[in-house]
Amino acid sequence: MMSAPTLRRHACKLVLAMFATLAVPAWAADITVVSAAAVIAPVTELAAEFERSSGHHVKLDFTTAGGVDGKVKSDARFDIVINARERLDALAAAKLVATGAARDLGVVKIGVAVRKGGQKPDLSSVDAFRASLLKAQSVSYGDPAKGPTTGIHFAKVIERLGIVDAMQAKSQLVANGLEVMKLVSSGKAELGITQISEIMHVQGDTLVGPLPEQLQLNTTYSVTLGSDAASAAARQFADLLVSAAGRERFQHAGFQ
Repeated sequence: MMSAPTLRRHACKLVLAMFATLAVPAWAADITVVSAAAVIAPVTELAAEFERSSGHHVKLDFTTAGGVDGKVKSDARFDIVINARERLDALAAAKLVATGAARDLGVVKIGVAVRKGGQKPDLSSVDAFRASLLKAQSVSYGDPAKGPTTGIHFAKVIERLGIVDAMQAKSQLVANGLEVMKLVSSGKAELGITQISEIMHVQGDTLVGPLPEQLQLNTTYSVTLGSDAASAAARQFADLLVSAAGRERFQHAGFQ
């Protein structure tokens, strides 16, 4: 016969087991997500909240916009894909992701960051910004060859400004915007060019402002399902990303 303390311990274990059963679904799904790094802050936060509330597991894989395309095209299977809207539309047209399922998360601009104590560039006009680039000791942006949206665009900006040769020696090309911000934060790069959301994620107080509007690129990021047969859990997480609470989180991260 069990003693009173032993009975109480068994009763406590039964109650805890009951609560665990109520809090976690009978089956916990693994949701795989491949995403452009521009949305890393809000998506990471929302994934953590979703895991706590649902009991499902979200595996996040962040890379460049071109990297997302490459992973999807390599036959890797993902439940959810997040990228620039035009890239998702192209993947859907090729039947590589669900068709007609893309939903917009928000629009983000390219921004300019400056290291602590550095000379802030003049972003008031195209000519003023051009002069600031020529004056800067070092400028970091994503390597266009690796597929980052901002790097591809900024290489075209430099060409448009007619300063390709002048920028060559001072340009620090890295894999993505997060690497750009590491250089700015450590003081190794005077200026950093990347998505405003990535600047705010790493070190928001380094943000000077957006590129002059004539040189700007407004990128709409969207979420879609990896296939038309996506699981209910994947659909629930995608719904959270585009919900009112999700959109508020994206706005806080620098999206419009």
